[in-house]
Amino acid sequence: MDKRDKNRSERPRQESKSYEYGKSIKKEDETVEKEKPSLALSGNLAKDTNLVNGVVVKYNEPPEARKPRRRWRLYCFKGETELPFYQIHRQSAYLFGRDRLVADIPVDHPSCSKQHAVFQYRLVEYKRKDDTTGRTVKPYIIDLGSTNGTFVNNQQIEAQRYFELREKDTIKFGFSSREYILLHEESKNDLEDLDYESYDEADNEEKKEESESSTTRKEKKSEIENDEINLKKYKSKKKHKKSRSSSSEPSSSESDDDRDRKRKKKR
Repeated sequence: MDKRDKNRSERPRQESKSYEYGKSIKKEDETVEKEKPSLALSGNLAKDTNLVNGVVVKYNEPPEARKPRRRWRLYCFKGETELPFYQIHRQSAYLFGRDRLVADIPVDHPSCSKQHAVFQYRLVEYKRKDDTTGRTVKPYIIDLGSTNGTFVNNQQIEAQRYFELREKDTIKFGFSSREYILLHEESKNDLEDLDYESYDEADNEEKKEESESSTTRKEKKSEIENDEINLKKYKSKKKHKKSRSSSSEPSSSESDDDRDRKRKKKR
């Protein structure tokens, strides 16, 4: 080999250079990775399905959502003044918030969120007294991650979780002074606490049985009263017959006396 070839082999390999506008720029070996397909939920489908008046609703109703048979109402109070109430039995869910394009029941206080909370009816299971399972529709409320929270009976509920409501519960949103009291058509003015077991079909059957027993009692009473009336009539008839017989007896005796007198006169 020539000396030139040896020197060339011994020299370290110089990095390739490219000259641009008289400047030397080193080419860095960049390994570009291919973008992998993302299997995460994009939310585009939810946006298409939850668009209401051009606004994306944050909430989806659960599969157990049902319309109630009982006519529930929300009575609104601001301090001591009573405001118009809301009838909340025509839908399975009602959205509370400041955005009037979406909200079913608007709350205009600045401390409330645009989509604050949802009032939801759900078909749930429960155990009866005889250990059998039944189903009934109960009202719930869920806070949609609002900034200032939702309060039931002056206690803040956990966000993004269903909270069961009962009759005469008071609901407040954020720092608003408005109170919403949950009642229905058959609510009484007393302060007795009512259990939800009395709202289902089993208890309705018991009520029917009680009503039937009451009707049978009434029928028995009416039968007894009729029997008493018949007895009284029978007794009155007997008395009347006795009085007639007694009245007829003296007339017969008088007729005998007259006959005896006539016989004596003839003699």
